[in-house]
Amino acid sequence: MEFSQIPVINMESNVFHPCQGLGDAVTIKEKLGKTQGKKYVLTWAYHPKALPMATPNSQILAACDLGMNITVAHPPGWELDPQIIEAMSQRVKQTGGSIHFSNSMEEALKGAKVVCAKSWGALNYYGNWAREKEIRDQLKGWIVTQEKMSLTDNAIFMHCLPVRRNVKVTDEVLDGKNSVILDEAENRMWAQMALLSELIGGHYDNKS
Repeated sequence: MEFSQIPVINMESNVFHPCQGLGDAVTIKEKLGKTQGKKYVLTWAYHPKALPMATPNSQILAACDLGMNITVAHPPGWELDPQIIEAMSQRVKQTGGSIHFSNSMEEALKGAKVVCAKSWGALNYYGNWAREKEIRDQLKGWIVTQEKMSLTDNAIFMHCLPVRRNVKVTDEVLDGKNSVILDEAENRMWAQMALLSELIGGHYDNKS
């Protein structure tokens, strides 16, 4: 290793949350089996506070690695970091998937097999959170409802938890038969255990 002689695991930085991405990838594979070419939607959802981009960045990258056809839905002004978008574009080229962006949740959800909801702060207003909140509070319609989920192709619903019920997503969706949020949370644990096993085992094997 260039900078450390022992494994270092990113448990969430300002930019990435790879362990969440791994847990999501396990869940998607578990539920869908074949992932290549299937539609994955990550949609921005209203939250009263500006949240980091780390989790959605890694969730989208995980879907890129699975070769999925990805649509990211968000309100105007809530675009992802251009460097991260470039990384996503490179990943889907390698895996045969695709990535698109939409300012309409309803349009994005059409035909989806996976719907993941997440909020994040607007880069355009970084440091000017009072103004960001004024605009954010006009976006309470960005909530995942059963009516919107009916636009999908019987999609599973994912959220990394914790979640604000009836703010980001309705009870009907969270508690519905297509919700996999509890499996997703459990798979986060298994994915991290596998990661530790691989890194620690490899570390000690190299020392012996």
